[in-house]
This record gives sequence, C-alpha cells and structure tokens, in this order.
Amino acid sequence: MSGELAGYCTIVTGGARGIGAVVAQGFVEAGAQVLVLDKRDDLGKALVAALPSGQARYRRCDVTDAAQVAAAFKGGADWMGGLDALVHSAGMDKPGYTPEDLPEEVWDLVLSVNAKGTFLTNQAAFRLMKNNGGAIINLGSFAGIRGMADRPAYSAAKGAVLAWTRAVAAAWGPYDITVNAIAPTMGTDVAERYLAQLDPKERRKLEEDRKRFSPLGGRLGNVERDLLPLVRLLAGPGGRYMTGQTFAVDGGRTMLGS
Repeated sequence: MSGELAGYCTIVTGGARGIGAVVAQGFVEAGAQVLVLDKRDDLGKALVAALPSGQARYRRCDVTDAAQVAAAFKGGADWMGGLDALVHSAGMDKPGYTPEDLPEEVWDLVLSVNAKGTFLTNQAAFRLMKNNGGAIINLGSFAGIRGMADRPAYSAAKGAVLAWTRAVAAAWGPYDITVNAIAPTMGTDVAERYLAQLDPKERRKLEEDRKRFSPLGGRLGNVERDLLPLVRLLAGPGGRYMTGQTFAVDGGRTMLGS
C-alpha cells in the first residue's frame, strides 16, 4: 500500500464496476477503508471479497432513495469511525433520444439518478463531515460542459451536477469541506456499451471527432493510470486547497476557460 490515504474513511457510490470499482480498489491500496455502495449485489460482493479483509465492505443502496442513502452513510461511518472522503460515481444514461422526442419518463429517471443522487449523497456526506472536514468528489461529464445532442437528459443532469458542485463548494468551504467534480473520458464498459449501440457511420464519426479535438490523439483514458491518481489527490491531503473545480480528464478535448 502506498499509504497516502492511510486511516481514511471513504465511501464510493457506484463502486461495483467501472470507474467506481477502480477507485474503490485504489483507495484500499492507498490505505483507506472503503464502503462500496451500488445496486449490483453480485459485482459489489465479488469486488469486496477480492480486497484485503476488513478494508472494504459492500452495501446495497439506491442513491435516489433518501432513506437508503441516510442509512448507508450512517452505517458506513459507524463501521469506519467517521467519513473523510466521498467519491460519488453512481450514475446512468439513456442515450439515443433527440430533445424533441425525449420521453418524460426518461428525463425523470436520468435526472433522478444523476442529479438527485448527487444531491442526496452529498448532503449525507456533509452531515458526517461538518465537524471535522473532508472531501467530496462528484463524477461529471463532458456532456454537462458542452452538451450532447443525442443525450439531452444526461447533459442536463450532469450540468446540474457541475453547478451543484460549485454551489456547495462555496457553502461548505467554511466547514473545511472541499467539493470538486471530474469530467472523464475513459475506456469503461459504459463507454463500450454506448459505442456498441451506434451504427458504423456514427461510431466512425465519433472516433474521428475525438481524434480531431483531442491534442493527445483521441484515445480513451485508462481509469487506473489516468484518473485514479487525480481522485486520490483530491480525496487526500494534497487536495486540501482545491475546491469548486471541474477537472476534465479527457486528453485535452475540453479546455475549461478557453
């Protein structure tokens, strides 16, 4: 273990697979205790079983349900002895709809999981951190910065996540709580599923656009190599003077402020 998070009490939502699973593993390797929250019981339990005994636990939690979130965060803090960092990675998308054809039920679902889930988990973390400080890292998206025509609900939801992150960073800074967001472009199973549902022409155009707009050649990032070090920095002592920021980890595709 590298030890930069030794003794840290952490929660990772959406931690059973994808970015969340890599973060949970990486936090344990850095010395933290981790409560993994998700709804994929099979994957969550398997992940925790593969980690060092006593360093991680899995708990089922629907991030859109206030009672489940409150109980999960309290249970995690009771087990670990507090809460130092939250990585809110839980989210979902329903791509393939134009704004004019987007069904109301899809809008409600995507906004609930992504925006309401951020609201509920961040509030729960604040209540546990307000006396001793801590770090909150929310997963945003390129879609929340630039917008995507075929993902209007997801774009709106992630835009809300980024605006919420700035608002609570301003409000909770006096409690020594940092709140930041990350907008990643990573090669995950979610990215692969999105690419798989595109027809060959759409996929080719997407890949060409990524190459054209990314100074680093358009490749998708590797979560462990390209994203995890930043998440551990923001969660740990090295990130204590950064708050209210959105860090685009996408090969330069999004140059914020330009």
